[in-house]
Amino acid sequence: MRKTLAIILNTLAALGLGLCALRYIGTVWPLLLLNSMQTHAAMAIAIAMLASFVITRSRTSAVFLVASLALAGHSVLMKREFAIEATDADIAAGPSLRIISFNMLSENLEGATDVADMLLASNADVAVILEGAPMFMQLKRIEAAYPYRLGCGERTPTCDLLMFSKHPVTDVSIGDLSDLRKDRVISARIAAPAGAFRMVAAHLSKPFFDNYHMKELDRLAAFMRNTTEPLVLSGDFNSGTIAPDMQRMLRLLHLRTVPREPATWPVQLVETGLGVAIDHIYSRPPLVPLSVKRLDRDYGSNHYGLIADFAFRKP
Repeated sequence: MRKTLAIILNTLAALGLGLCALRYIGTVWPLLLLNSMQTHAAMAIAIAMLASFVITRSRTSAVFLVASLALAGHSVLMKREFAIEATDADIAAGPSLRIISFNMLSENLEGATDVADMLLASNADVAVILEGAPMFMQLKRIEAAYPYRLGCGERTPTCDLLMFSKHPVTDVSIGDLSDLRKDRVISARIAAPAGAFRMVAAHLSKPFFDNYHMKELDRLAAFMRNTTEPLVLSGDFNSGTIAPDMQRMLRLLHLRTVPREPATWPVQLVETGLGVAIDHIYSRPPLVPLSVKRLDRDYGSNHYGLIADFAFRKP
């Protein structure tokens, strides 16, 4: 019985480890979601192999335990590649820019009033709302605090992507990332008091729609490639930072994030430690994140939103 159990568990572990390890050979689009969850998958395999070894004393289980821990450890190291630490000088300078990014869910009509209240109380300089159609009836209220808006009747008829700003907005570009959906990327220069910067908001397709996710990231990178000014990129990427196509985009654009990004999806698992960070707020120095945190509530969405404070790093 123990031998049979060991064979079953070890076979499943070999399959899981093999699928996780395929990323080191090449990018395979059906595995992009698994790539984002490499830490979760590797730790699940490690727990199973530890139990198998305790029960069966299988040497193969011990080897697979070590391999799964190595994959989990490397996933953490990959996240560190894109992390930037605030220096003492950055912290002493204090926050000079606040950004909110939140996918509120297109059918979340009940949460629209609370989301508007949250924006009005947030003291954010710029707020990006994805799947923002429920906010249509709140636009007049929000305009009092955020007089500048893109999306939902301003520059685009669609309300999938909305950008609210307290400060003047110029040099606006709006485009499509693929033929799946329209108006999924917005770029604008924001004249914030601490300094002008480029704000880009994007909404990527889910990674299991053929190879659309990879193509959309390539198009997003091309859309931003010639941007040399201070930059913030936020939105729902439907993928973790360590997915291979995400890594390629971040390296190309020299983007960074906090050392530990908060999980945002699904809301039911976020507080258990099993959630995944698929919503992001990236930046490029001299904009340095002092903090990136989850919003205090999900406001009826299946995602948590993010709020980030930045400092302008001095030369």
